[in-house]
Amino acid sequence: MTSSAKSWLLIWIVIGGVHFSLSNLILPLTMVLASQASSVPAEPGMAVTLLVRVTKLLHFPLVTMALYPREWFPGNWVYLPMAANSLIWAFGISWLIGLFRKAC
Repeated sequence: MTSSAKSWLLIWIVIGGVHFSLSNLILPLTMVLASQASSVPAEPGMAVTLLVRVTKLLHFPLVTMALYPREWFPGNWVYLPMAANSLIWAFGISWLIGLFRKAC
């Protein structure tokens, strides 16, 4: 494996790991803020709305669109499609980085 391929693989793994971590960290935060906001009779605040939208963005396309049967991944097995979703993001971001490097 060439050094260029190794560096791309490392970049791909780092981006996927960061995305997976953010996807897993933002979900409990969103749920806590949403549950606190549900006791208020008015609409949820801007922070809750923003967190819900960021959560949907991070979980797009595989998790948000539920492109997998949920019965196949009971309990903690749901992390498998989340990891696959993060790898999709990593591939897309690394592809965009490659396009940007070619353009410059």
